[in-house]
Amino acid sequence: MRIFEAFLKGSVCAVLLAGCGSSSNDTPMFNSTGTGSTTTSTGTGMTTGGEMTTGTGATMPIDKTSKVADNGFVTAGPWTGAGFTATEPAGATITPDCSSGTECTPPFAGTEFCMKGTVPGTPTYAGFAMLGWNVNQPMGAMPDVWMVPASGGITVTVANAPPGPPLRVQLQGVDPKDPAGRWCAPLASGKPILWTDFKTNCWTGGTPQTPLAAGTAIQQSSIMVPGMTGDVPYDVCLIDITVAP
Repeated sequence: MRIFEAFLKGSVCAVLLAGCGSSSNDTPMFNSTGTGSTTTSTGTGMTTGGEMTTGTGATMPIDKTSKVADNGFVTAGPWTGAGFTATEPAGATITPDCSSGTECTPPFAGTEFCMKGTVPGTPTYAGFAMLGWNVNQPMGAMPDVWMVPASGGITVTVANAPPGPPLRVQLQGVDPKDPAGRWCAPLASGKPILWTDFKTNCWTGGTPQTPLAAGTAIQQSSIMVPGMTGDVPYDVCLIDITVAP
């Protein structure tokens, strides 16, 4: 089992596209010696995950093997860093649970980088689950920042077990407790997201929606399951990330 040295800091915002609300939580910035991965899913839900049904009605397991994860550490082009999970509100469940700030239980292992649980419904959509990673953290080092290029973007691929919830990709700056330092975009598995597609308060009705600017320093990225008014079960794995300048 790898042991993580935690540096607790941060806030995340997760609001359903149809609603308006916010939620914040401390997200660990692990100093790790492992490896990890990243993914994305479609804004409408299902990508891959759990099991899939064949044309004959039989079910077969879906491959959750990540191309960018190894024991909870992400290596994807210029991005490297330890992975973690986080969730709100208090009644939410998530596996693995990284809330101790020192390690994840159970630890990420091998080439699967996944989160599974339930985000309880709230009238204000103020809940979330997060599968995150640092973007500039060499093996065994402290997290650092990465500057957003003037062009390009990222492509995230996920396994999102049916019935998969809508997902987002979120980027966080050096002070993620600042709402102006969080940018998000709907996740369409395997489809590029331009850096300029990321905006603050990216859900329908969110304001202000400020585009991510070139040269912005970011420290973390994550896959987000936004909260709804009803409970949201989820089973999401990170399969691949491509960072294109």
